[in-house]
Amino acid sequence: MIFWIDRIDPVLAEPFAQAYAILKSYWSGSGADFDEENLREELWDSVDGRGGPRIDHDRYKLVTRMILCLAYKDHETIDELRDTGFFEDLLEKYGFSREEIYANYQGESI
Repeated sequence: MIFWIDRIDPVLAEPFAQAYAILKSYWSGSGADFDEENLREELWDSVDGRGGPRIDHDRYKLVTRMILCLAYKDHETIDELRDTGFFEDLLEKYGFSREEIYANYQGESI
């Protein structure tokens, strides 16, 4: 997930810019723990304020959903998102082909 967000290199508004820095640091093992419930609530409030959770082809909204995927600490949820193809669906809506997504799959769940 981090590989793709970095590859997209989005310009993010708050709270997503700060949240992504925190989440990237956390998942890379170099960052401090974060308050999962408060961070997710803040991100979801921002999503709701920008038109709600409906997934469409707006690239900014797609990236915010990618970042939200990282805001869940438990690997069970992360694995479920991966196993259902949710993240790949977001990438495809962003404009990447399935072939490109799978060719660049990094093998890690985060």
